[in-house]
Amino acid sequence: MEENKRFRNHISIVVERTGGILIALLIILVPQLLENMGDIRNITEIGMQLLSGNGMLINLGIFLVLFVLVGWQVFVWAKTYISIQENAIVIERETLNRKKDTIGIRNISNINVEQNLFEMLIGTCKLKLDTNSRSTADSTDVKIVLKKETALCFKQEIMRQMQEMSGERQAGAKAGAVSAAGTSPIHGHFQDDGRTAASASSPAAEGYSAEIQGEEFDIHADFGEILQHGFFSINIISLAILLIGIVGTVTTVIGILNKPDLMQSLLGAATGIIAAVVIVFSALWDTVKDFVRYYDFRTKRVGDKLHIKYGLFKKIEYMVPVDKIQGLKIRQSFIARMGKRYMAEIVNVGMGDDKAEKDSFLILYGTEEKLKERLYILLPEFAGAAELKTDRLPASVWAAWAVPGVVYTLCVIASAAAAYALFDGDYTIWVLIAASVMELFFLAGMILKYRTDGTGTGEEFLKVSRGYFGRNYLAVRYQNIQYVKFSQNPVARAFGLKKGEVHLLAASTNSIHTIPYFKNDTDEKIKSGMLSFPARVV
Repeated sequence: MEENKRFRNHISIVVERTGGILIALLIILVPQLLENMGDIRNITEIGMQLLSGNGMLINLGIFLVLFVLVGWQVFVWAKTYISIQENAIVIERETLNRKKDTIGIRNISNINVEQNLFEMLIGTCKLKLDTNSRSTADSTDVKIVLKKETALCFKQEIMRQMQEMSGERQAGAKAGAVSAAGTSPIHGHFQDDGRTAASASSPAAEGYSAEIQGEEFDIHADFGEILQHGFFSINIISLAILLIGIVGTVTTVIGILNKPDLMQSLLGAATGIIAAVVIVFSALWDTVKDFVRYYDFRTKRVGDKLHIKYGLFKKIEYMVPVDKIQGLKIRQSFIARMGKRYMAEIVNVGMGDDKAEKDSFLILYGTEEKLKERLYILLPEFAGAAELKTDRLPASVWAAWAVPGVVYTLCVIASAAAAYALFDGDYTIWVLIAASVMELFFLAGMILKYRTDGTGTGEEFLKVSRGYFGRNYLAVRYQNIQYVKFSQNPVARAFGLKKGEVHLLAASTNSIHTIPYFKNDTDEKIKSGMLSFPARVV
């Protein structure tokens, strides 16, 4: 790859950016068209109405808006260039407002590869680059769409430069292909539209590529393990919504089928039926998504990096430097907790920042022994965290919870009184039942929380446990804590209780973690651990 050679995203990025608009218009227009269709014999008449008078003006307006949107995206694509210049990735946008972003390669925390169904069909993929920046931790810093071969070559070059900057010498250094002058081991160049792939022909590139892209992975989940993970990942609430949605949809359809004018009834209820079907399929997907999302799940430790691949309809590939990992999560859903199964995720900038990728799995659901075994293979740096035990909440925590409990009860009483006054006492029994149920739910939640929450402090790690029906552990090295704060309400102070909050360098969903109430010197251990360990350079 030639130094300073500029290239564009693949032209398909225009389709990806505008496709959602077209789908949204179809979702809005199709139900309305069905409702107004009436008799099938009027289709021609309706078509003529759409092409005349106000219908023509509306449709011309819609097509004009679409034309402008697509035209603007093509213009942006044509005027956006990407290049590698002096150990940095430079993205230049030469549209009406010129913009130039420079991302230092040494600051990259993740290089992730994603390929959805559309990209699989046309042979492209998406490169996602994230940096060690808290300000951009909630979104991917750079997204590049290229032909798959070109994207992999680009990724290898970035990884090679990251390797050189960190002082590592893996397969590329052993082959001695990288000269003192810094000549790239990847020959060839990108065309401006990203359609021509560079070739990795040197021994360095071939060795590095073989190590990264090799078929041998440390862990390769089989079909049975994927099914097991999917089963233990089932969300009980989503399952309940699915069952209720199916019953409601079937009841609605049966009612429509019993009406004399079947076609008119179906067309009139088209919007409602489509909405019900969407709800059912959404709940169904939320229930079974983990059966297909993690198809062909593979993980591999490559030097000081983790290589993670999975996906059926959407292929995901992560390459995570171990020194960028801020913490380890060990999760149990309600079903997994009943079956004594555990899964693990990693916490760092660049994983779990996109809404579509909230989870950053490392180890799928399995027994505790299998979790520890695989953790020693993939991430031995955190193996000690799995062994660390958490202490249960002290019994005096009930006194500290009394304050919010009293406030909650007063709110329930006030709401019940307002409902009684609103209905003039007609539904007294139902108001009392609702208030009682709310109180019982609160009490049940506190009992479950008391049995689940806990804190553990070791030589290197802080480990906290949180949850109600399920259980989530977080293990983090003291040195990776950005800052910590502790608090007490008056009752907690009287009983010598404290609770806290740790902040990590990660996306907002993973940056703040609470420390449950504790009574010992946990706060002093955390402070001492933060001061004793030298800060890591990331």
